[in-house]
Amino acid sequence: MLKKFLPLFLVSFSFLFCNCARNNAYYYVALRKQSEGKLIEAKRNFQKAIKTCSPYVVRLSMESLTEIGNVQERLEACSNLVERFKDENSMLIAAKQYVAAGEYSRTILLTNGIDYEKCGNNLAFLRLESMRKKNDTRFNKEVYTWFTVRPLSQEHYSLYCTLAKESQIFIEPGAEDLKAVADFRTEVYKRNFKGAFEIYSSSEGKLPLIPQIVSDIGKVCLYGSDSYYKNAVAFDAFAKKLAARDSEFYAQFYAARLYEKTGNYFSYAANRYKAAMKCAGSDSQYDNALWYLMNLELKRSTERGINCAKQYCSTWHNAEYFEDFFDTLTPLMLSEGRWNDFYSLYRALDGYATDDVTARFAYIYGRLLQEKLAMPVVTDTHGSEAEAAFTRALLSGSEMYYRVMAISRLGLGGQRAEEILCSNRVSEQPQVDMEAQDILLSYAQYGFPEKIYPMWQRFNAEGKVIGYDAGLKVAGFLKDCGELRNVYYPQSLRIAAKVIAKSSHFIHKKDLELLYPRDYSDLISAKCAAYEIPEEIFYSLVRSESFFDAGIGSSAGAVGLSQLMGSTADDIAHRLKYGQYDLKNPADNLEFGAWYLSNLYGRLENHWVLAFFAYNAGITPVRRWNKSSKIEFNNVRSLPYDLFLETIPYSETRQYGRKLISAAAMYAWLYYGKEVLEEVEILVK
Repeated sequence: MLKKFLPLFLVSFSFLFCNCARNNAYYYVALRKQSEGKLIEAKRNFQKAIKTCSPYVVRLSMESLTEIGNVQERLEACSNLVERFKDENSMLIAAKQYVAAGEYSRTILLTNGIDYEKCGNNLAFLRLESMRKKNDTRFNKEVYTWFTVRPLSQEHYSLYCTLAKESQIFIEPGAEDLKAVADFRTEVYKRNFKGAFEIYSSSEGKLPLIPQIVSDIGKVCLYGSDSYYKNAVAFDAFAKKLAARDSEFYAQFYAARLYEKTGNYFSYAANRYKAAMKCAGSDSQYDNALWYLMNLELKRSTERGINCAKQYCSTWHNAEYFEDFFDTLTPLMLSEGRWNDFYSLYRALDGYATDDVTARFAYIYGRLLQEKLAMPVVTDTHGSEAEAAFTRALLSGSEMYYRVMAISRLGLGGQRAEEILCSNRVSEQPQVDMEAQDILLSYAQYGFPEKIYPMWQRFNAEGKVIGYDAGLKVAGFLKDCGELRNVYYPQSLRIAAKVIAKSSHFIHKKDLELLYPRDYSDLISAKCAAYEIPEEIFYSLVRSESFFDAGIGSSAGAVGLSQLMGSTADDIAHRLKYGQYDLKNPADNLEFGAWYLSNLYGRLENHWVLAFFAYNAGITPVRRWNKSSKIEFNNVRSLPYDLFLETIPYSETRQYGRKLISAAAMYAWLYYGKEVLEEVEILVK
């Protein structure tokens, strides 16, 4: 049915295609023949594509040939691929085929010289498994290298299980050190820290003090032993022994964490974190040690945490790494009544923290001024200081919430509101990869929606940039394909979200409809009418819960579009007198989700924002938080819900509330003729 639908839609793509895309037609014809089971014709067209098409399409054609024909034909195609493209992706494709065919010697020859510290673990595993099969004399040495130079992975664990079962490497002469390393690191990987600590304690120097091993020893001393002070002293000794070596960072870092874990030696811990920052071998190591230092100081007192952030914010490298620190800090500052610290912090962070963090502190400070909790730092004429804070909050980054809330507080509507909502803070647009872009557009033109998202992910992993217009074009194509196969709805939304977030373009209002889609519109309209829910409210919930992915399941067990737990769904089914139901069925899931949201709304004094919080965290905690936050603010009658949100002790629920409020405002503005400020007023009054 989808294939019948596609030709009608594809006409609109023709103007986007260059001669390069048309010249790649052999490849797309080959894909069509392959999908029809006409493999001889497919192979012939792939071979023509290799002779005539653009470089990346040549590569895709050669990769496709490794999956067609008999074993010998596939192996020959693999040899041709790695001869033409001498990189790891090609090697991995070939190695998988060689191992499947039992061609272990070819796998070993192909992978000679790979760097175990940098190559993909799956490629390393295939090489070592082939060496094991062939009893290669280099096997033990290379396994030892692989098990010491990088974090353990599932591939490491799979090989270890095979070797442990066969006892192959553990009985050979000279394998004692390998056994100690493999046993120790595998127990760490399994998070059996007590068992790993026992191995470490009895290893008698068989564990080399290289970075990965020192890091693992630190973990087992933290989580596999309660002798924190003794272990901290041992790591101090490691730090002296390893001074000016690659492992010194981990020695200082885990000495700090162990001293912190004692609950007493906080100044010792702080000094070791600072020492780790000084000897950090990378930006990420520095930021990691600083993050722990900031959280340590916050643990000691909120004031120390604030001062530490001010002192070091100009030195960190990845501002996003510290966003959760500030999310923890915010409710602490509010609960302690540190109103004016919001001003000093947002001014100190501006230009160093992410725009989202700076916007948060600026917005909250403006609201505290309005509520007469904070005092103006400078002479405040007619609310000018609050207005300045809200104006800074308009410049939030990817998080729309504070932009939406600032628009509301500044009373902005019409063209001015649209300019803000459609602006983007990305300063520079990377160069577009035209060939990659043409491939995605051609998948749409030739009717291969199933190939678009996997190839999009591959291009992202390879650092290839797709242009704004082309990215939204393929997102729109997938959205339309979703009418017939729902799996394309979330793929469309994910592509649109990525394209818009990374674009330096002014975003057209119409383009935002791909970022805030109304998928399943007939079902959602019917459920909203049945349970008296404004459509923008329910769309925001479904978008935030599942990204319109009907088949999604969470690690906690929530299922489907509105992410319902089985126990909750059973209770709703009983109340609605349902017999059998399926939470992956959009109709059932949306029915249950709408009923549940409406029920929470009625039980929480008809406040949608409280219903949002309860949907995420449960109704009892929300009632408790609401009551306690009013007391903390010395206002037992009412508390503005935008400030209440910031006091919620669960970070997940705070972020959930932000997503739903901003999404509801955007849906109201895009589709239902409301200004953003009108919707915000309804939600947080």
